[in-house]
Amino acid sequence: WEARRESIRPDWLVELRLRDLDVPQPQTNTSTRNRSAQVQVGTDTSGKPIYQTVYATLTINQMRFTARADMDVNIKDLVTRKNISYRSFREDYRWDQSRATYSGDSRALTNADWQLINNNINAPRKEEVLNELYRKIYPQVLNNIRYAAEW
Repeated sequence: WEARRESIRPDWLVELRLRDLDVPQPQTNTSTRNRSAQVQVGTDTSGKPIYQTVYATLTINQMRFTARADMDVNIKDLVTRKNISYRSFREDYRWDQSRATYSGDSRALTNADWQLINNNINAPRKEEVLNELYRKIYPQVLNNIRYAAEW
């Protein structure tokens, strides 16, 4: 379009076609982990620590999906009307995030458990997924065009 506006006649045409774009809904897997810990609850008359075992159950919700896209790149010689190159590129974008809740005694939980409990799940918007797929495909497409132009 820019070439037409500037009255430039291109020798080649590069056609890009995004196809088979799949951005699925996140799948949720739920699992539980039982935790226990020995915590000091006091001391006896001789000053020796007294320990008690405390328990907690961690419920983990893991959300994930894998998005996919294929991009066809067709390079045509406009003078001879022949195809210079035709390639298809596929990329995946994987998203995975977890959040947890617990029941029981919080003293049984580890630092890693607290990170999961305090984690907010923010699934990416479709536009963000598409941008990531483009970002991953772009270098391959660019290299393909460069290779065809240098050949």
